Amino acid sequence: MSSLKEKYKQFRRWQQQPFDYQDDHEYHRCCNCGAEFASNYCPRCGQRAILGPINWHNVWQGILDMWGIGTRSLPYSLWQLIWRPGYLMRDYISGKRMVSFPPIKMLVVMALILFLLNNILGMNYDEPSSDFVNPNAYEVFQEKIIDWLGKHISWTVLLSFSLFVIPVWQLFRQAPRFPRHTLPQGFYIQVFIGVQFLMFMSLMILLFYLIPSLSGDGDTATSVMITFALPIIAMIDFKQLFGYGWWGTLWRVSLCALLILLIVKLLFAVGGVVYYIRAWDEHEIAKYGVKSINHLSTLWVLFEIINVINSWSWLNNHWPKNLWRLVLALVTFLLVAYISNRLGFDNSLQNVMNTFTE
Repeated sequence: MSSLKEKYKQFRRWQQQPFDYQDDHEYHRCCNCGAEFASNYCPRCGQRAILGPINWHNVWQGILDMWGIGTRSLPYSLWQLIWRPGYLMRDYISGKRMVSFPPIKMLVVMALILFLLNNILGMNYDEPSSDFVNPNAYEVFQEKIIDWLGKHISWTVLLSFSLFVIPVWQLFRQAPRFPRHTLPQGFYIQVFIGVQFLMFMSLMILLFYLIPSLSGDGDTATSVMITFALPIIAMIDFKQLFGYGWWGTLWRVSLCALLILLIVKLLFAVGGVVYYIRAWDEHEIAKYGVKSINHLSTLWVLFEIINVINSWSWLNNHWPKNLWRLVLALVTFLLVAYISNRLGFDNSLQNVMNTFTE
């Protein structure tokens, strides 16, 4: 039992610091060029200071180098994304660029691998069904967009995970382990998570292909990934990266999903305004304009609630300085709901009430 605990402790130490960057301060004479120096590598030719005799480790390292599976390679970076994903993200966005294969290039490669797997294995995907009753012109246009995204997995993953940048930045900006991360850093965090999603999606497709009863059902594999695997991936990644406990990470990930849903609805509502401005349909412009304002006011309220929760000073009987912004957001939310109701349009307050009463 003690040996298992020790192995787990070693694994945890490896997760947090897999590389040894300690410098050697003894003087050495380079075996290659004869230069004298006090570091791990010769400053003149780059050879290691201490080589030692050739052994099986050198043979193994040579094989890895031949296939490009050494440090900063694609396979090694994917291996780290399995066992220490959050720590790898923190290392990379903190400035340790040499610890990982370039993440955007890794995302493109994984999207290509998934595309080839889908075509080689002949996975079956149903055509997207319409949820609209008597759809209008813009809803038909939405269906075309969704159909295009379903056929271009790399763009879908990149665009989908890009929507997480602002909610994650807002929810985790006071994190104990990585506070005040920037939006560009948040973009790279989502690129890494997108790579994880594609990697596990590829493995899921292989699994569904090999199990006869699931033969080639790509829709079920995708549903399993989005419903079960993606929340687990986000929980583990954000816990390692930001340093909150399991509960603190759980409610933030859950609220992040709600914010994403609202952002998607807001984007489609704004798209409806733009679409009908071109066709100049005043009723539809007003309809989608009111929807946009409703979703925007709801997002504002949620963002201000998050700001208040992240301001822990209220626990010590000191109200947060930004509490007035939450009050202003709530007043705006109620005012928008009242005006929407008077104009005969659905509003966010009714939708929230219906969610709890149904």
